[in-house]
This record gives sequence, C-alpha cells and structure tokens, in this order.
Amino acid sequence: MIFAPLIRTMAPRSWRPLDSALNHLEQYDAVIFASANAAAFVFARIKKIFKTRPPAPAIVAAVGPSTAKALCAGGWNCTFVADDNRAAGLARELRLPRGTRVLIPRAAGGLDVLPQALKKAGLHVTTPTAYRTVADARGRRVLGRALASGVDAVCFASGSAVAALGGRGLKGAAAIAIGPTTAAALKKAGLPPAATALKPDAESFAKSVEDALRNRP
Repeated sequence: MIFAPLIRTMAPRSWRPLDSALNHLEQYDAVIFASANAAAFVFARIKKIFKTRPPAPAIVAAVGPSTAKALCAGGWNCTFVADDNRAAGLARELRLPRGTRVLIPRAAGGLDVLPQALKKAGLHVTTPTAYRTVADARGRRVLGRALASGVDAVCFASGSAVAALGGRGLKGAAAIAIGPTTAAALKKAGLPPAATALKPDAESFAKSVEDALRNRP
C-alpha cells in the first residue's frame, strides 16, 4: 500500500468570519459539522481565542461517525449523527423548525448541498470558512511513481482529492470512491469508479477495494 495524499488542509485566508461566529455562539440554536476536518480546525481556533471552551449550541450534528468522534475529542457532545453519511443525507434527516439559527463551519469552496437545503427549509444558515484544502505537489509525485510502477487501484476519500489530480489519468488503475459524492467527482473527471464504499469508514472502503479487484477482467 502506498500513501499519496493529494491534498492538505490549511488555515483559511482570514479567521474573521469564523471568529465572529464563535464569539457569538449563544446566537445559534445548532451547529453542524460535515467533516472531521471542520471540527478539528474549529476546536483548534476555540483553544486559540478563548481561555475556556464556550458551551456548544443545544444541537450539535455530525455527518457521520468519524466527524462525531472528532467532536467528542474536542469536548462537545454530538446530539445527532446522520444515518446517511453525506451532506444530502444530513440535510434530509435533520428536521429542524423554521427559523432555527444554524452554524456550519466548513471548507472554503465547500459544496452548497447542505446549506441550500436548510435555507430552503426556512432555516437561517451561517457558513464561515474553517479551513481550506490545497493540492499537495509531493503527493502527486508519489502517485505518479506509483502509477508508473503499475498499481492496481487508487482510493479517493474526497472530491477535493479527485480535483487535485488536475486531469491526470490513472493509467489503467481502478478508481475507488469512499462515497457517492466522491464517485460523482470521479465520473465528472472522466474516471468512472470501479467501486464505491457503502459507508465512509475504513472497513467499507477496504471491502470496496477488494470487490473491485476481484471483479476486474
């Protein structure tokens, strides 16, 4: 197995929007995290700007188990975890009354599926940038060498990683997606996935790789 990170996470270009939201947490009824990265950056920022951790809003929602685990590690109890571990699933399952004030810290340029769905349902949504992703040149070089050596499969854990390919092909290697959103990004890039994990966890991801390689012609 070869580890070739195609993206890396960085601080946002400005902390001002996130700091403003964190300094007024009492104004929000719910905070929603669509990734563990968002949780990690938010708690790092809280530690930076507060002497003591502020209390969380009444509702703390996570898109899936790994994100919920990151929230617990940061000191907030997760009150809701989506069964469908996607932004669309979270938006569908999290039924909040009209007028609810929601904070969604997220990546710069993140998908608008969740905020738009909540706004359509009559919620007031604030989406400050908590972090950004950039292409990792070293990881791309590692991937290039791996493809040249004839690897059988390449696993993608996010649409951002797919975008970081920059149009590069996979030289016959099977593309494996961690979920439907990543699978859609692969298809858009002209790389139809050989398999998509049923759940965004390590066990399901590994099983999808096994199935894809077993079914290759």
